[in-house]
Amino acid sequence: MAPKVFLSHASEDKERFVLGFATKLRDSGVDVWLDKWEMLPGDSLVEKIFEEGLKKAQAVIIILSLNSVNKPWVKEELNISVVNKISKGTKIIPVVIDHCEVPESLKSTIWERIPDISNYQESLDRVVHRSSVN
Repeated sequence: MAPKVFLSHASEDKERFVLGFATKLRDSGVDVWLDKWEMLPGDSLVEKIFEEGLKKAQAVIIILSLNSVNKPWVKEELNISVVNKISKGTKIIPVVIDHCEVPESLKSTIWERIPDISNYQESLDRVVHRSSVN
């Protein structure tokens, strides 16, 4: 069974990295929850993201970039993910695509740094492996 993974990111990073990364994750057997794929016009953001996406996720991949580290939605998704990590063992997998300040709550977690967002197969393989390992 494919691991259910929520992909947290800033909308500004969607075209430059997130869509391609999410597609490659799916192609590698990861059941990715991505807002663009899971939400339709008229859907409740809070219900879809927090009650469907994050609540059911076995892992949360958080894309850390100059855009995302200051976004209120990304911060809230990270907050919920930390609570879920403590209460039910949800994995948090930080993926760093820019030189940016890593949030305090992730500083004790090993993150995957992607220095070249056009060439990251080895990093993708590591993220896929971590997504599926208990």
